[in-house]
Amino acid sequence: MTSAISPVDRKATRSHAADWIELKALESATGSYRSSQYVSALSWDSRSDDDDDGFDDDREVAEFGGDPEIMDGEFDDVLERASDEIRWRQEVLGDLYPFELSSSRRGWVLRLRRELRTRAEVRLARTVYIACLLLSAARHGRIPGLDPTLIAVKPVADAFQRMVFLVSPALLGGPSFWIAFPRPESDDYGPALERLIKAIGSGLLRRRKPPSQTSNKDGGVDVITWRPFADGRSNILISYGQVASGKKWRDKSVKNKLKSHFLKWFEEHPAGHYIPAMYIPHLMHEELRVGKKDTWEELLQDDAHTLEMLLGVVVDRVRMTLFVPDALRLRGGWDATVASELRTIARWVGKAKRALAAS
Repeated sequence: MTSAISPVDRKATRSHAADWIELKALESATGSYRSSQYVSALSWDSRSDDDDDGFDDDREVAEFGGDPEIMDGEFDDVLERASDEIRWRQEVLGDLYPFELSSSRRGWVLRLRRELRTRAEVRLARTVYIACLLLSAARHGRIPGLDPTLIAVKPVADAFQRMVFLVSPALLGGPSFWIAFPRPESDDYGPALERLIKAIGSGLLRRRKPPSQTSNKDGGVDVITWRPFADGRSNILISYGQVASGKKWRDKSVKNKLKSHFLKWFEEHPAGHYIPAMYIPHLMHEELRVGKKDTWEELLQDDAHTLEMLLGVVVDRVRMTLFVPDALRLRGGWDATVASELRTIARWVGKAKRALAAS
């Protein structure tokens, strides 16, 4: 059996290394992946078969011709960075994290959690996390062995747009509006903006479509969420968001086309002030490497501050997962559109997981 996952990258950042390990646990017939297997992959770019809990780690390494003590010393830092990242994800997400990391004197094991008797909101949050993991892996070319029709750019982007629509209400605690093309309503941009104004209760479109915008489909804005107030006044809190599943998301910003392609349609804007947002299936720190003079925490905080100035609020895989319980409470009963999108997400994740396990 060949693996659908690309070979391990010895120079991967701690975030990319953790993603690769999570993918290997998903691929495994036992739903687990061990530190000794990771050492083997790093050492020989091999594909270790899944085995039960009773094997001898040192014996396995020796069978490949390596000295266990040398191997441990050589890859200590790599293993520690990857396990630290996984441990951080587990600490932040708690029960919402779909994996569980356990350690012993012989190393660590990452296992996929069982879903028996798990609350619906926890199951959905874990599904969102795994979906984001798979989408991120697809856009980074990390799962080349899967069916190309399943992980092509369009189905990946569409699946992520559905998830953002599902969880984005948790950003401000109010409704969300799907403005990205293609829209579930299949309407043109002008009629879509009319629906938006009606939903928000604020704003006025220009009587005539901007001549330069005849082919405009979504104006560079993908999802809009706002916080209404009980007094019904048009003075509201609003966020315009960009949905970016590609790996070059740092080069994008909802601010780039907001005035020229979105606000240009309005005679009176829905709101003069807004919160820009960026939704990504990756981890916002995925490309970071700590230098010799700084600590990891200092680097994380400084980079997050920079991203806020460039892109606004970044909602990455971890934050999206954390949003799920709040989004479910805000939405209450599912309307037909949300229920349909949720089924589509679940089907895509199911197909991708089965294809990965069968590789």
